Amino acid sequence: MKNTLTLGVLLLSPALTFAHDGEHIVSSWYKDPIIIGLIVIAGSIIAWFSYGWLSGKKQPIIIPTTALLLVAIAGLITYTQNYTSEEAVLAVENFGAGKTVTLYKSPNCGCCTGHAKALESAGFTVNIIETNNLDQVKSSQSIPPEGASCHTALIGDYVIEGHVPLEAIEKLLTEKPDVAGIGLPGMPIGTPGMPGKKTAPYEVYELAEDGQMSPYMTI
Repeated sequence: MKNTLTLGVLLLSPALTFAHDGEHIVSSWYKDPIIIGLIVIAGSIIAWFSYGWLSGKKQPIIIPTTALLLVAIAGLITYTQNYTSEEAVLAVENFGAGKTVTLYKSPNCGCCTGHAKALESAGFTVNIIETNNLDQVKSSQSIPPEGASCHTALIGDYVIEGHVPLEAIEKLLTEKPDVAGIGLPGMPIGTPGMPGKKTAPYEVYELAEDGQMSPYMTI
């Protein structure tokens, strides 16, 4: 029975992608048909295993145990492959060199730190300010609730809300449009700091001074 629980943990752990440490949890398994298939197969194998264990027959136990181990390995491989964000396509890799970002985040936010690291990889100097009152920060930047994400960053006169892909930030700082900033609602999988495969286009919005949102670019 102990072996059954161990194998179950090995199998089901890769099915969930944890984005935040104790604050937000993002489950991506339901968007990946491979993981769904593995879970279905695993469920069938566990049922077979349980039958063999309860009936005391050795043959039904050995075969499903081996199969369950193989499915667990496949799950771990899938998890490893999905744990990377989408790679940015930039005109200049270190376009942020010489620029400073002030990033406001919750003390418990892990994916916010991931986005900060992505900004650093593009050349930015990132100053992280941890706060338990992000709502006040967002309100001061006129970010509407429907456009909010888990962290808010300031680059010069622009506000960057959430896990905005580096391509959009590069475009913003290159073209310098007359807007308050740009943002990406929620925490889409595959964006900088968010592990997993991209499952849908990223609809980045631009933010007006009065808080009105309008389409900026699709990535």
